[in-house]
Amino acid sequence: MASATWREDLKALLDEMDAWAQARGWRLIREAPLTREEVDALPHMLTGFEYELPTPYREEAFVIPDSYREFLMLHREVRLEYQPDTEEWETYRPFHVWAPTMASLTAAWTPAGTTVDDREITTTDLISFADAYMGVEASRWCFYTRTTPKDGELPVYFEDNDYEALAGHYVDDGTWLDENDPMMFGFESFEHWFRALCKVLRREDVDPEDVRQVGNSIKK
Repeated sequence: MASATWREDLKALLDEMDAWAQARGWRLIREAPLTREEVDALPHMLTGFEYELPTPYREEAFVIPDSYREFLMLHREVRLEYQPDTEEWETYRPFHVWAPTMASLTAAWTPAGTTVDDREITTTDLISFADAYMGVEASRWCFYTRTTPKDGELPVYFEDNDYEALAGHYVDDGTWLDENDPMMFGFESFEHWFRALCKVLRREDVDPEDVRQVGNSIKK
């Protein structure tokens, strides 16, 4: 369950990130909030996925985590932007909590027929909500729904399709693609993940322009 002070802490964290961004000549974009009804509708939205899935999506398994709900009811999307050599603002992908749309929430899903070592795999239990940019295209942070929510929260896993979707399962026996526990690179809740992300970016020994260093520092 999200702590009683989480919403106020979240506001303070975002203000701190805003000040940090301005000091660098960057900017923090905070989009409008979702309503409670819009947040409640998110699990039902995903039943309209257009591709065949290797394992069915179960909307009842996607219980909106309490700390994520507080975030969405404050801002539907938060991202850092910077200006490289051009005048166009660009999204700084290691700090981009996505707007919850069909495309963003299902970005981690692999369609039916995706195989590793000639065995079909599934990532239907992952609900993506943020970039985990490591210098490659297909990495993100996801809620893991093949578990019972604990204190109103779902664990957060790092998922990367460029390394054969290591947070996924084999369809035939349900074993992880990687023998390591995904929690090695995960967090027990959205709140813990977001606090860690903000802390890492503001550390003096981390180069925010080195996305691999930032990403590796966020992972446990």
